[in-house]
Formats: sequence, C-alpha cells, structure tokens
Amino acid sequence: MKNIELVKNLSKKNIWNEEWFKKMFILGLKKDGLSSYWCNEIKNYLNDNVPTSFKEFHSKFKIKINKNYSEDNLKKDVIKFLDNLSEQVENNEFCYLRKDPAKTRVIQWPNNQYTKVGNPDHYFNIYEDVFYRERFPIINKKTAVGSAGSCFARAIAHQLQRSGFNYVIEEDDLPKDFKIEKLTNSPYRVSPARVGNLFNTPSMRQMVERGFGYWEPEYIVAENNGEICDPFRTSNPLYKDYKGFIEDYKNHNIALKNALLKCDVFILTLGLTEAWFFAHSEKYTSVSPHKIEPSLLRQKNLSVEDNIKELEKIYAIYKKHKPNIKFIISVSPIPLNKTFSKKNHVVSATCLSKSILRVAANEFVKNHSEDVFYLPSYETVMYGCENPWEANKRHVNPEAVKRVMQLFAHMFVENIEDFQFSSIDPMAEVKSSLKIKLKNLLRPIKRKLFT
Repeated sequence: MKNIELVKNLSKKNIWNEEWFKKMFILGLKKDGLSSYWCNEIKNYLNDNVPTSFKEFHSKFKIKINKNYSEDNLKKDVIKFLDNLSEQVENNEFCYLRKDPAKTRVIQWPNNQYTKVGNPDHYFNIYEDVFYRERFPIINKKTAVGSAGSCFARAIAHQLQRSGFNYVIEEDDLPKDFKIEKLTNSPYRVSPARVGNLFNTPSMRQMVERGFGYWEPEYIVAENNGEICDPFRTSNPLYKDYKGFIEDYKNHNIALKNALLKCDVFILTLGLTEAWFFAHSEKYTSVSPHKIEPSLLRQKNLSVEDNIKELEKIYAIYKKHKPNIKFIISVSPIPLNKTFSKKNHVVSATCLSKSILRVAANEFVKNHSEDVFYLPSYETVMYGCENPWEANKRHVNPEAVKRVMQLFAHMFVENIEDFQFSSIDPMAEVKSSLKIKLKNLLRPIKRKLFT
C-alpha cells in the first residue's frame, strides 16, 4: 500500500506533533482571516513547542504574546482572535454533551425513547416542554402592550386582555354589554386601534406609516355584501355610507398614532407572503381583494429580502418616534386558506410562505438582538401540540393557544403567576347547553329501558 503514509488520522493522540496537522491548523487560521504576520509567528511557536491540546497552545501562546510584544493594538487583535477561536473549539467539543437535564432539554429533540429508558432524568415530553432557552422579562401588569398581524395575533391580544395585562385599547369596538370572558375568538379588540387583521408585512408597515403621519391613504373603499370597507384594514364595524367612512378615517388616524405611542412592547405576528397591491400606488391591501376591480391589482409573493426590508422600515419609523419600544415577533401557524400560485398546491404554498417568514423573522431578530425577540409560537403549535387544530384544520384550538401563552409567559412575563393559563373554549356554553338538552331527552328513554 504505497499511499498509506498519506493517510491523516485526525483523532491521533499526539496530533500536535505532526507536521501535516500544523500545516492544516495554520491554513485554517489564514482562512479565518488571521494576518500572515501572526500565522507565521504561530508557525514558529509550534516548531519550537509541542502543546498537547489547543487549550494548552492558547494559554501559553497568550503568555508569550504579553511577554514579548509591546504594541497593545497588535496584541489585542490576535488575543481577541484566539479567544474567539477558543470559544468555537470548546463549543465543537462540548455542544452535544448532555451535561445536565437543563442542557438536554434545549439541545436534544424531545421524546427520545432511548433516553427515556436509559437516562429518564434527561427525558422530555414534546407535548409538555416549553420551547425556549432564554427569558426576556420585559412585560409586567403595567407594561403597555400592543399587537398587529394575522388571525393568530387575535388570540394573543385576547389572552393578554383576559389575563388583566395592560393591552392598549385606544379605539374600542367592544359592545357595551359584551363580557370580557367571552372575548376569545370574537372580532372585538384584536388590536390597539381598529386595524383588524394584517396578513402581510407591507400592510404592517403601512399601519405604522399611517399612524406616525408618513402616509395618508386615498379615499378608496370596497363593498362587501352592501357594506363599505377600507381595503387597508379589516376593521369592525363596516360602514353604511361614504360619510361614515370619512368620519371614521379621521378618527382612526388620531387613535392609531396615540395607540402606537402608548405601547412599550409591540407584538408582530407574520401571517403570509402572498400579497396584493394597487398597481397605481403600490399600496398593499389588508383584505381579500375579490370585491375590488381586478384590473387595478397586482400579485406578489414576498421574498425573504422583501419581508426583512419591510420589517426594518417598521423598526426605523417606530424607533424614531418611540426610542424605547421593544418588539416581539412570531410566525402564525395558521395555513393559507387559498393560494394564488399557479404552480404550488395550497399546502406547498403554505410551507413556502411560513418558511420565508420564519427566516425573515430570524434575520430581523439578529439585526436588533437588544430589543427584538422571537416567540416560537409557530413551532409550538406545529410540534408541541398533539392535536392543535379546530375541525377545519386551519385555526388553532383553545388548548394550542394555551400552550403558546405558556411559552409567552415563560419568555417575557416578569411574574409568570400573573398569567392565566386556563384554556377557553368559545363554544363551551353552547356545548354545555347541548349536553343538558341531550341528557333531558335521554332520561325518559333510560327509564323505559331499565324499568
């Protein structure tokens, strides 16, 4: 075997003795961006010394640098480089090591059956665990919270209000006799000002622009079953005539600005990427455009870059007017009801849409890690709920909402005890009434059968 000497054993005990290893190590440092000067210094050091590990090399070479080099900036750069590399080396060695149950919980996929049998303390049930690593306790009962987004944002808004948190309501649409306990799944109080559901990021950006006076929408309306609606929001109530629309238009602009300024934390729930905009103005609709003259509209499936750009605009405008604002961003788990794609099945279109939004949200958080935080509500519903869906298999059921709000509280609420985790079934009263009626109907039948 004439080439056997060419084989390089990367697990060899005395690998730091090998010339081929030293060459590989130095080449890696060059690829990482270390200057030729310092690569040559490290090469000379390794020729004169034989460390047994990277840890030993790192500590002893730093001693040599501090002793023999007087230029502070020169020393600082290489020490910083090697310290960063040391973190990477340590992470390479220990990142998968299940040191304790707390680490196992966040690095290993739950429901591992081998772990359940062999090391039960490290076993976690995927339907009981809460999918987070860090806490960001930015919300208490006094913190002014607002939200906007898709249908799922409604569930978050309602749960915050039911738990007695300071959810901002500047433009209230709640009927006088409507009990707060019945708020869940109702069309009321879904946002601080009556913007309704906003499914795409351009609509959210337009909301912020409108609130802070960067944009005044045209007086354009659509009709739905004889009622007039604003194509830029899905608010209740709809209007009976143009006069009602114009009066509400002015009041809404004022209320929206006040609402945005009051918020200390704003939650954005991203819904979908398929969007419609007006060709003449490039302004995006927030409602289904099937009632609008179709020649005025264009379709766009927003890319990762498009969504990041929109989120950055929201951030820049909001921060200018409210410097201390914090954002919580999530992706709605609710699938597309319909797709305008000519190639993708609605299920594939949904997967594409959610994937794009998840990546965009991740980049947005990375860009502003001090005041933008990701809430993994999408992951909780998709993976952490055994049966999360209502009968239509699109909207999440009360138990799934409860799981997400448990996650929300663990991540963001100062005192978790302040939060109500009871799941609310909007059909509970109806179901209870039906059970009583059925019981009463069956009672005489039972008597005949057993007497």
